Amino acid sequence: MKKDNGDQTNEGALRDSRRYQLALRLMAHQARTRTISAMTSLSRHQQETLRRRWRITEETRRRGPSPSSLDRFTHSPRARAEGACLAAFCRNYGLLPLGNIAGIPRRKLLTLELGERLCDTYETYRACFSRSALEIEELLSFVLGIAENEVIGLGRCASCSGTVLIDRLAPHRPSCAHCQRANAESWVAVEESSRADDPL
Repeated sequence: MKKDNGDQTNEGALRDSRRYQLALRLMAHQARTRTISAMTSLSRHQQETLRRRWRITEETRRRGPSPSSLDRFTHSPRARAEGACLAAFCRNYGLLPLGNIAGIPRRKLLTLELGERLCDTYETYRACFSRSALEIEELLSFVLGIAENEVIGLGRCASCSGTVLIDRLAPHRPSCAHCQRANAESWVAVEESSRADDPL
């Protein structure tokens, strides 16, 4: 059954409303112009007009290339633990799993629907971790990085089977920060015990 013109008009108006609402949210989170364009199809000129209307100052804008490095999620056990926590938020809001994205151009992945889920995830994460310095486009790189499964991925801790962020460029076995700390404390206790048992 074909939709009449009225239904099509209402759907178009609803989608336009979603595009503008998403643009406002992304601008509030300091997403870059190119990212906003990809997710909303709004041109640079349209975004400039909206910034003036919404009184978003130039000083709040981030410029330059979007962050693409995943080092902030892999450089330490704590960073990997935070990455695993972030992945749980992404799953709750439907950002993960994205499925196999090999060979799909980035611009085709940055849809309106993905942008809405990205904002939902980011806003909830920042509400829970208000002191986090995570940028919204770092979250986007994180999600795409896990989907590509080349530099980072998700796995299970070798000791407790908890979810861990895996650095695929590192040789170590995946383990969570808690188990790493427990193992380190265990080794210290063993060494102290050995020294205590040594004859003078």
